[in-house]
Amino acid sequence: MAITEEQRERSRQYKETAPASVCVCGHTGDGARSQHLNSGPQEAIWGAGHGACIVPSCSCLKFRWDRFRIPYTEFLGVK
Repeated sequence: MAITEEQRERSRQYKETAPASVCVCGHTGDGARSQHLNSGPQEAIWGAGHGACIVPSCSCLKFRWDRFRIPYTEFLGVK
């Protein structure tokens, strides 16, 4: 199923204010207030947003996608 231009724009708008995805460690990524680094040496290896978790008690060194957050899927209308 291809994403529409309207969904793409809504996704961009949402990610400017909230995180959209969840890592297997339970912390968020992909958007504002992401709990994983979005730049640095990890980005060169894994891509933007796939860096180490910045939550002090977490040892996650790479964002490993688990799922999209429910508010994000509801916002896009794909739930």
